[in-house]
Amino acid sequence: MVFTNCTCSSEDPDGILSHLKCGLSKSVKRPSFNIELKFQKPVAKFFVNMRIVLPRRLGEDFTLFNLTGIDGCSLLSNKNQIAFIQLGRKHMDRFSNVPKRCPWPKDVNYYVRGFRSDMSAMPAFNFESGMNLWFEFVVNQQKLIRGFIQGRVQRRRNSKGIAAGE
Repeated sequence: MVFTNCTCSSEDPDGILSHLKCGLSKSVKRPSFNIELKFQKPVAKFFVNMRIVLPRRLGEDFTLFNLTGIDGCSLLSNKNQIAFIQLGRKHMDRFSNVPKRCPWPKDVNYYVRGFRSDMSAMPAFNFESGMNLWFEFVVNQQKLIRGFIQGRVQRRRNSKGIAAGE
């Protein structure tokens, strides 16, 4: 998995968020993505919307999953999750300090830094594709954070010329 874009924005009329920053590392060989945020007020309850789409050259894009109104506190604690989300959360823990339960205290710098996907932890597959991920962090019925991560799954050739998943 190679990341090619990472952006985010905030709509915060209630002044909950004090810091938000998203982007890619400067590594040309294998960019990773980074997200940092800090709250001015504790966040006791939130919801997550997340959609992953694999774009196709011909025909309609393939929606890998589309999750709307997911209870963020349950998502953090790894309760009642689909296997794909559990794999993602487990892998993300190596790169972040995102808490595993609510509430999120104020004035703590939360981050995902240098995130690189570990495709060996994923079920076996053999394809190359683009990937677009949209996410929203919803607090008090307001889409506090909107983000977009773009990447591509590509096969990597090892030194013997044999294709290997990356």
